[in-house]
Amino acid sequence: MFGLGKKKEEKKEEDLLNAEAAEVERAAEQASENAKDKKEGAKADGQISADEMAEFEEFKRQKKILEIRRLLKTIDHTLLKQTAKREDIKKLCAEAVEYGFYSVCVQPVYVSACNEFLKNAPHIKIACVVGFPMGENKTETKVFETKRAVADGADEIDMVICLSAVKNGNYSYVKREIKQVVRAAKGNPVKVILETSLLSREEMLKAALCARDAGAAFVKTSTGYFGEGAKAEDVRLLKETVKDKCCVKASGGIRTADQFLAMIDAGADRIGTSAGKDIADTLRTNM
Repeated sequence: MFGLGKKKEEKKEEDLLNAEAAEVERAAEQASENAKDKKEGAKADGQISADEMAEFEEFKRQKKILEIRRLLKTIDHTLLKQTAKREDIKKLCAEAVEYGFYSVCVQPVYVSACNEFLKNAPHIKIACVVGFPMGENKTETKVFETKRAVADGADEIDMVICLSAVKNGNYSYVKREIKQVVRAAKGNPVKVILETSLLSREEMLKAALCARDAGAAFVKTSTGYFGEGAKAEDVRLLKETVKDKCCVKASGGIRTADQFLAMIDAGADRIGTSAGKDIADTLRTNM
């Protein structure tokens, strides 16, 4: 029930943002039409009034602001380095609040600290990695990690699959393990990290189907620790494979606004990056 309540809250927040964007879109389109009509009707008498043009420009500005807000809301602001200090995590949380990111994503040891730092910003979610970064822990270890993360206040779980099981073709093990982690998460969304750059196309898609059928909320491309990280073509393939049964998170090596937008265009529903601040600043400057 707790998980369902949180999902309803997140859906309500998303619907509100979409409604705001739709309202500004309608207003901007109407202002554009009005400006066009007035300009065409006033060709003989000169340009449309400065007030009318200012109104139209303000609508465009608001539309840009809402679009940037929507994009930034897809970001899991991430810090997973083992050298991260408590003050680094505090800064991560402050940036998530300032920029309106969806969540912070941290190691298990910092979940409780994030709860403390975000006590006045409950709309910012806390994601915790499990079986990270190798994925070769025993299932019971991942289950324990998941239960402890949720008890410490994690809202989402980013788990790494057992890659050796995939390489051995043991997909029943992969699916069973994901199911157990999903159950341990008690309704909190589970993102299943496939480490796509270490898998063949067939392995990647079979593992994605295991995650989908085991009740995962997301399939996720990478940890960012091995191989090339996220690729737009992999995001497209994953999106086509899981369809509307679960979402896709692109993560690993996404450091620029161009890379970020390429992943969004490919169909990513969430982006994991440690460069959220730089991406946000670039979007605000260039959009």
